[in-house]
Amino acid sequence: MKTLSIAPEQLLTILLGKPVALEIDYTGLLLLAAEKNKHINLPSEMAGGIVYIDNRQITFVSLVHPFKVSTHFDIFKTDDSLIHREPYNWFGPQSLVIEKKLKDFSMTYDGPLNKGGNIPRGFIPDNIAEPVILSDKYWQDYTTFVNDPDHSFAEKIKPMFKQQ
Repeated sequence: MKTLSIAPEQLLTILLGKPVALEIDYTGLLLLAAEKNKHINLPSEMAGGIVYIDNRQITFVSLVHPFKVSTHFDIFKTDDSLIHREPYNWFGPQSLVIEKKLKDFSMTYDGPLNKGGNIPRGFIPDNIAEPVILSDKYWQDYTTFVNDPDHSFAEKIKPMFKQQ
């Protein structure tokens, strides 16, 4: 897939579903990546999402699982086998719905707890637990691309589902 490195602020704005102007004459699907940077708490050299561009209009298509992408100044090719689309946009409202389902389930659960005081995985329905596990994995991998010299960003990313 063709890839374009952009400023991390632009990438995050797109992932949040807000409009961004990219001065690029291109039509088609495009993988967007955060360019190499040293800005604190922002990703660097990370693939982020797929968009469709037509007539400089950008339509967000899919979040991708973070992976390393070297910065280039023009559009370049990325091996398609590296691109894994996320089933949900963890930056969007879908993630809030997933969190709420787990919270609602936890508040009504009255079964056994494990040694850590958590609901054992086997008692959480798959339709609730599996999206949460995917979200936790996404954010764990995302933090590895964030410029975080004092680890304060990573410390704020707490898993919603604790497997024990």
